[in-house]
Amino acid sequence: MKGNLLIIEDDMDIALMVKEYLSKEGYNVFVSNNGEDGVKSFKENIIELIMLDVMMPGIDGYTTLEKIRSISNIPVIMLTAKGHQMDKVIGFKKGCDDYIVKPFDLLELTLRITAILRRRITKKSNDNSIIQYKDLIINKEEYSVIKSEKEIKLTKKEFEILALLMSNKGKVYTSEIIYNKIWKEEYFKNDNSVITHIRNLREKLEDTVKNPNYIKTIWGVGYKVEKDS
Repeated sequence: MKGNLLIIEDDMDIALMVKEYLSKEGYNVFVSNNGEDGVKSFKENIIELIMLDVMMPGIDGYTTLEKIRSISNIPVIMLTAKGHQMDKVIGFKKGCDDYIVKPFDLLELTLRITAILRRRITKKSNDNSIIQYKDLIINKEEYSVIKSEKEIKLTKKEFEILALLMSNKGKVYTSEIIYNKIWKEEYFKNDNSVITHIRNLREKLEDTVKNPNYIKTIWGVGYKVEKDS
């Protein structure tokens, strides 16, 4: 799976046509038919890129874009029947990354998505929200993990554990400290939540206990990620 995309479009014929095409290209596509539901879906799922219609009932695409931009810098492609220059200017001023006019060619849309995501993966960032370690790219703002240009789907807790360890390379964290920081609850010694999440995380990253590439077990103490060599 190449990654999760979200299309916010009130014309369901268009939305489902785009979903079907992009699904065949290897993407997992979420669909919302209005701005409010779209923002809700974005908050509830790990999304790499949004396709956003301008003219929708309720809040329009520009207002939806403002809501999204208030919480994330995720790439957004505006979809619109309007081809006027001023409409494009408004979209770009409000923070969209690209603009495509209906009716659009599905191959062109796919190529634009691919180009935006490629730039996003390879872009050098001074922002602390991006962590690069070996073949991993971790975006703490968007809860996304890319390994060798392929998305790794993690649960919220798995991601937060990985981000904690990656943000503090060389530091050993006990299960109790991890639990306190991630679950924000009192820790009980017979609670195996951390152990279970670490095991699942390793499986998804194709990491091993004996020859760890990412998460190292310090027996009798806890876990750490080695500092960059």
